[in-house]
Amino acid sequence: MILLLHGFTGSGEDWWACCPSLKGHALAIDLPGHGADSAPARPFQDSIGDILGALPDSVDEVVGYSLGGRFALGLMALDPERFRRATIISAHPGLEDASQRADRLAADRAWIRRLRDDGIEAFVAAWESQPLFASQAGLPSAALARQRRRRLGQRPTGLAASLEQHGLGRMPSLWGALTAFPGDLTWIVGASDARFLGIAREVLRRRPATRLHVLPGVGHNPLLECPEILSDLLA
Repeated sequence: MILLLHGFTGSGEDWWACCPSLKGHALAIDLPGHGADSAPARPFQDSIGDILGALPDSVDEVVGYSLGGRFALGLMALDPERFRRATIISAHPGLEDASQRADRLAADRAWIRRLRDDGIEAFVAAWESQPLFASQAGLPSAALARQRRRRLGQRPTGLAASLEQHGLGRMPSLWGALTAFPGDLTWIVGASDARFLGIAREVLRRRPATRLHVLPGVGHNPLLECPEILSDLLA
């Protein structure tokens, strides 16, 4: 069975909208602070342990997008023999430079303040205006409206706690565990997502056995931007 892990501001339901054919073969959970799950009060590695301990024995494959990709890497690091196959989509294995980590912590604190002081609507408007998501501008308005509704349905306290406990600045670097992973590893990234394309190429350099798929004309979120292509790849 496949474990499906969504991105920040998402939920397990994102996967069924993207890949309905996986129903019956996959488990899509809400990550801490998202959807129906409680706000995290403990660090990244503790939450990874909680998720791993709750998984059914039948789960032997993991797929994660963005934040979910980082959680997938955390699971692979904690128990590398558990998963025979992993697929990481548009994710960062962790910051190795102290100054970059400090910058990211400062940026996350600004997002946390916005969530706590301004509320979910102002946060979502600002979050969606980031250059990271510019490639979504040409998508059908109905798809963007569905995404916005799901984001507006999140709890500000949950998202703030997710950033506080599980943000990239808090997460340990998992590059070493990634390169040592003994299973089958696939990495998926959009060709228009320059920053994460660079990360994907570095993954391939450090772990040449990785299977890399670069999706033409796609940005950071393949679940939203090319669901049919992504569904075929995951199938």
